[in-house]
Amino acid sequence: MADFNDYSDLSGTAISTKVAVPPEQEYFHSVYISGKSRKNHINVVERAGSLQVRGVEYNLDQVHMIITHVKTILVKNISVNNKESIDCTSYQTGQWPWYGSKKTSDGKQRMCGKNSSERAADPFCKDCKSQIIVAGIYCDENGIPKKNQEGKSPVFTFLRAKGMKYSNISEYLSEFAKLDLEPIFKPSTEESLKFEKGVVNNKRFVTKIGIGTASSQYGDKEVFTLERGVELSESAVLKILEVSKKTLDKFNEKFDWSKQSTSTSGYAAEETHTEDQVFNEPDKAVTPQPKTEVASKPSGDTFSFEDVVF
Repeated sequence: MADFNDYSDLSGTAISTKVAVPPEQEYFHSVYISGKSRKNHINVVERAGSLQVRGVEYNLDQVHMIITHVKTILVKNISVNNKESIDCTSYQTGQWPWYGSKKTSDGKQRMCGKNSSERAADPFCKDCKSQIIVAGIYCDENGIPKKNQEGKSPVFTFLRAKGMKYSNISEYLSEFAKLDLEPIFKPSTEESLKFEKGVVNNKRFVTKIGIGTASSQYGDKEVFTLERGVELSESAVLKILEVSKKTLDKFNEKFDWSKQSTSTSGYAAEETHTEDQVFNEPDKAVTPQPKTEVASKPSGDTFSFEDVVF
């Protein structure tokens, strides 16, 4: 009888594909504003001007989350058949220089401009824009994590700051670097205080996400509004930092599109969506899990992160 292991060396010659999964089964769930009313993949009508947590809950006025990860990336989009697609991207790992995912015509790595002015001066990079990915734990206004269908693990959500949605999110995050809060790490050093302001401060509060408007040459556009909510205890913040470490690989796998080719990237299809999302036709839709109300309502007046399985 033939044994496939005898031919295992050929595995590297196969085409890599990513199996589509229902939104309910995604690890990170997109938070977005519906631009117009439409039925989604489970026939829920997502109302225009409402917040949606894809695969979790729909038609919300406000969403709360505790930030776990923030990442600035560079993305150059092009239009293909009237749909937006990624042409080149950089995950901006470490300090500059950064390199784009699309190489030059002679096969060399393409160095990214250090700032927007340098990128604007390069014909290839002039359409490249900075974006911010903000991911976190979906929670209620008191910071109580909402759990998945099994009632064990938390639900992770993310915002993508791009275009007109960039400014509010960037300014909100920048404010944390200016906050002088009681240090968590003691004795404090110049290095630890810098770390707290840049990395820890945004995890010390529940973030309230709402909807506002911003003016553009095409009229008013809906954008995210972000506000600080309740402050978390020191023990809760330390737990959040642990969770951030444990889920960093999953975050990088999801959002480092520079390691994904446009033909096999799980995000490539998503990137062609409009801001308010484009859903599959009913005959092409991925069959969702029977239970669609993923996020359970918290109960009780107190909680502990020790009760949550990350």
